[in-house]
Amino acid sequence: MKWYSIGSLSFPASWAAISAALICAYVYTRLQRKNMAADIFSNAFFIFLLTWKLSVILFQFKTVYSNPFAVVYFNGGIKGYWLGITIAFLYLFFAEKKLDSQEKDLLMEVWIVIITVYELVYYLLNKWHILLSGFQLIGSVVFLMLLRRNFSDKVWSIQILVLFTCFQGLIYSLAGNILSVPMATYTFGTLILGWAAWKGSRKKQ
Repeated sequence: MKWYSIGSLSFPASWAAISAALICAYVYTRLQRKNMAADIFSNAFFIFLLTWKLSVILFQFKTVYSNPFAVVYFNGGIKGYWLGITIAFLYLFFAEKKLDSQEKDLLMEVWIVIITVYELVYYLLNKWHILLSGFQLIGSVVFLMLLRRNFSDKVWSIQILVLFTCFQGLIYSLAGNILSVPMATYTFGTLILGWAAWKGSRKKQ
């Protein structure tokens, strides 16, 4: 993975890809005139970032105790990442109760947007396999269009989301990265969003 620098700050390409994906997701919800959904997504991102950053206190307490400024320069690593992801998705799971039916339908749509933008930016920064990346981008756009075709149907939306995740798994398996952190994140997010959508459809029955 390539690293980039802005002044004295150095960061991996994945950070830039995640930031770009979440910014695009926020803009996408705003363009859909779903202000509440946009606020919830921005809150979830802040929760993830804050948890991941401060988790260094939990996982490297001795280091932080001896040097408090370590909180500024370090993070909780992969453990902190998963802790932040878990708390952020749990927030989304419970916060979706505040959304109206149309805004709830937007959750899975935005999830596909996040993954699509992340993969595109990550490719541009790392110059990943051009054929696989092109196939992945085209496939992601097709799945997004299929989801938008009938996103009010919860069963249809869940099926498309599961198939989209399986499609990402196929791409990662072809690249030999099926057990990677992004793929695990996609699976976890699909389970949480699919469960929330299924729970909402059950309440309407």
